Amino acid sequence: MKQEKKREFAVAREDLLEELSVGEIEHREKVHDPLGAVPDLPFGHLNGAWRKFLKGMQPGDELWSFSAYWTTNWGSKELRSGYVIVQGETIGPYYQTESKKLISGE
Repeated sequence: MKQEKKREFAVAREDLLEELSVGEIEHREKVHDPLGAVPDLPFGHLNGAWRKFLKGMQPGDELWSFSAYWTTNWGSKELRSGYVIVQGETIGPYYQTESKKLISGE
């Protein structure tokens, strides 16, 4: 029996929204927790993952926000958002910030 290859999510050029600087993104994504349970850093507890993502950037690369509709391997529909490194004509690695399951008709 032949196994189907699982599709993997990838950001496409038509999913790109706007080019942003690291500073603009970090300002947008700064977590403000009045109770102090979350670090006062961009992406809060996920700041380390963000820093690791940024280490993948090379001189001349661009950061873009993205939003993409995706159908999972199980057939459910999602809206995925985040940031992606664009290297010339190549859309590189992405940092996903949101995954929203969609109900039929959304």
